[in-house]
Amino acid sequence: MFRNKVNLVLLALVILTTALAGCGRKGFIRVNGEKVSKDEFIQRLERIPVQTQEGNKLAGQYVVEQIIAEQLIAQLAKKNNVEPTDAQIETKIKALRAENGGDLPQMLAAQGMTEDDLKTKIRSEQALINILSKGVDIPDADVKKAYNEALAAKNSPFKRSAQVKLSVIVAKTKAKVDKAYKLLTNGTEFSAVAMQYSEAPDAKSSQGQLNWLSKDEKRIPQIIRDIAFGLQKESYSKPFLVAGTWVIVKADATRPAKVTKYEDVKDIIKEQLAVRKGAQNSTFREDLRKFTKEADISVNADRYKGIPAYIKKQAASSLPLPGQGEPKATAITKTK
Repeated sequence: MFRNKVNLVLLALVILTTALAGCGRKGFIRVNGEKVSKDEFIQRLERIPVQTQEGNKLAGQYVVEQIIAEQLIAQLAKKNNVEPTDAQIETKIKALRAENGGDLPQMLAAQGMTEDDLKTKIRSEQALINILSKGVDIPDADVKKAYNEALAAKNSPFKRSAQVKLSVIVAKTKAKVDKAYKLLTNGTEFSAVAMQYSEAPDAKSSQGQLNWLSKDEKRIPQIIRDIAFGLQKESYSKPFLVAGTWVIVKADATRPAKVTKYEDVKDIIKEQLAVRKGAQNSTFREDLRKFTKEADISVNADRYKGIPAYIKKQAASSLPLPGQGEPKATAITKTK
C-alpha cells in the first residue's frame, strides 16, 4: 500500500510545494553565495518523468490529474452520502499498526510520510471503496469462509513466522572486521561502526540496518539465520564467515510467530468482498463520467490549463479517468 514509488514521488512534490512556500528570497539552496530558488527546484521536480497506467508523464501533470480525480471521487462519495468516516480511517490505521508491530512511524518516516499524509491517502481510497460497496450485503458466513481459505493458503497473509530485525557489518578482510569488532566491544554504537567499516553497498545511509528477517527466509544463508535467531535483543555476534565474507550481525528487535485472529480482520475482509461484489454490478464508472462532464474544473497555471479539458474528454469518450484504471478490491496485505 505504501511502497509505490510513483506515489511517493508525487506525494513529496505536493508536500514540498507547500512546505517550501517560505523559502522565497533567501534562496532554497546556496552554493558559495549563489542562490537557487524554490521555484527552480519545484519546476525541476515537476518535470521528473514517472511511469503511470497511461504511460510516461511528467510528475507535475500527473499530480494535477490525480488531485482532480481524487476530488471528483470524494465529491461523488459526498453526493451519494457515503463519505469516509473518521472511524473507518482509524480502523485502517489500527490494522497497519498491528501489521507492522509498532513500527508504523518508522516505516512512514522511511517513505517520507507522516501519519497525517497516510490518513489523507486512506481517506481518498476509502471514498472509492464506500461508493463501490454501497448497499452491498455480505453474509458473515462468507467472511468467515474467505478468512479460513486465506489462512489455509501456502503463503497466508494471516500467518507470520518468528522474526528478528537485524543490523549488519560486512567486511572483505579479517583485519577490517576485527577492527570493527574491537570498537563494538569497547562500547561504540553498532550503527556508527557500520557506517565507518561496513562494506555493504548502503551501509552509510542505512547505518547497517536491515529489515525484518523470518526464520524460514530461504534467500538468506542458513548460518546467518541460525546466528541471528540465537541472539538476545540488542546483542551482537562475533565475526563469522559467509561465502568468503566476514559478517557481524546484531539483533535490534525480535517478534514471535503470529496468526492474525479472525476478529481482527473480519471488517476489512467484509469490506473487500463488498467491493468485489459491488464492482461487478456498479454504475460507478458511468456515474463518475457524468459527474466529471458536469464538473466545474479549472487549473490556475498556464502549464496545466489544458488538463481539465483532457479529463472531460476522457470522461466523454468513456475512457477511465486519468490515474484511476478499473476499480479493484483493496488487497489483503500480508502480515510482515
